[in-house]
Amino acid sequence: MKNQSLRKHTKKIDVLFINPPSPDGFIYIRDINRHGRSSWERMKWPQTSLAYLAAITKNEGYSVDIVDCIAEDVQWPALKRIMHNLKPKICISNIISVTYSNDLSALQLAKDVSNALTIGMGPHLTSAPERSLFESEEIDIIIRNEAEITLQEFLRLYKTKKVNSNSLRDIKGIAYIPGRFDQNASEQYIITPQREFIKDLDSLPRPLHELLPLHKYWGPLIGHYTFVEASRGCAFKCVFCRQAVMWQWQFRSRSGQEIANEAIYVNSLGVENILFHADTFTLDHQMVHDLCDRLIEAKTPFRWACNAHVKTILGKNNLINKMKKAGCWMIAIGIESGNNEILSNIKKNITIEEAESVAHMINNAGIEAWGYFVLGLPGETTSTLKDTINASLRLPLTIAKFDIAAPYPGTEFYNDVIRKGYLEIDKYEDFDQNASSVVEYPQLSRNRIKSAARRANMLFYLRKKQMLRMLKEIKDISTFKAIFCIIRDQIRLLSKGKRFRKDATKTMYGRQ
Repeated sequence: MKNQSLRKHTKKIDVLFINPPSPDGFIYIRDINRHGRSSWERMKWPQTSLAYLAAITKNEGYSVDIVDCIAEDVQWPALKRIMHNLKPKICISNIISVTYSNDLSALQLAKDVSNALTIGMGPHLTSAPERSLFESEEIDIIIRNEAEITLQEFLRLYKTKKVNSNSLRDIKGIAYIPGRFDQNASEQYIITPQREFIKDLDSLPRPLHELLPLHKYWGPLIGHYTFVEASRGCAFKCVFCRQAVMWQWQFRSRSGQEIANEAIYVNSLGVENILFHADTFTLDHQMVHDLCDRLIEAKTPFRWACNAHVKTILGKNNLINKMKKAGCWMIAIGIESGNNEILSNIKKNITIEEAESVAHMINNAGIEAWGYFVLGLPGETTSTLKDTINASLRLPLTIAKFDIAAPYPGTEFYNDVIRKGYLEIDKYEDFDQNASSVVEYPQLSRNRIKSAARRANMLFYLRKKQMLRMLKEIKDISTFKAIFCIIRDQIRLLSKGKRFRKDATKTMYGRQ
């Protein structure tokens, strides 16, 4: 890969985008459209969303850098040294629920080192910007929802050296407290009108992939990879989905030709595996056909994978076969539950029978089917949990991922459990679908939900065929170490009882 050496981050820059360090040694997933989670599968999540914003920043004439502490394994002492080298004037980060206090510390470090103006974004802040501002003195400005054009307008204002509590009012899509910009100004928050969503995603500049540590992004059974964004938003309205917060169901797709051209460019940087990043990749069939046509024309120069909603590919054998011809090796489908009543409760708009049909269709086409399940959804009982586990064992899935239902702030699921008094949580850091069970139903305890997650993983992965597959994947000592760490982290994160987080310094509704 062409950018093999670790970037030094030594030159002073104007704008720094940062993916903060881990608070406790676990790997965490951060994304502009996610509240985030720990990753016992140790998947290092490409920061393509930051690369988009970096491209906007560079186009406005600013020097820019991205420090991905998770991918580059940068701990706090090293980050402090990097921050002293870079001395950014502006520091920007996705602030996620599961590492909330930790992420704010990264912004505070930028303030301490170079008096940087700090900007936070993401669904956690977007869902309640007024509360987040009062909780978090570390944040000067919150960018709500889609960030690119809002950031562009702010950077143009910043260049005039006239950033103040009054001028900021003219920028749509932000929240701030005037007193943080002007002495003696109001301490009451201001939320400007929401910005319209970008209709033409192809109008955005190509992400600065070259600023990312591309050789560091890795996933089990995937290897080294990165993201190319295909679309934003989704037409389906599952009650637990956080894209409702960021994109508000506003589906927009890029053109297949532009996606393919970007992917071919990323491949030229040395990336052999590409995941097409989307809330629902196969929603726009014409885009998928156009993408496949371009990749087939280019002789499928790399391997790629995507996700799919069951309904969008049900019975679409011709589409799936074309995807296979164009280089698709894996399709991840959100099955969520093996019980039709639960699927109805969460507005998934599928049946388990339809999911089974799609999984077999994908498998028969010679593409790996990966299934994603969620345990502890509304209406869940011990019986429906068994239905989900049994479905995972019955379906032709190469991989099954079992998440614990997490009612992230701003979702319909969150509003429902708050109204019914089912949420058992006092720190944002407990919103972790890989480690924490936080919903206590009258008919089902959160401990039973977490136990079901442990049981599901053991039953699925301790089968003979799965163990043989894992053994085949061990080709060198580094792969053996990775699999060992995955098993270790899963045991630690799914252990009984509540995980103590010393980094969790803020309560849900104010400082301790």
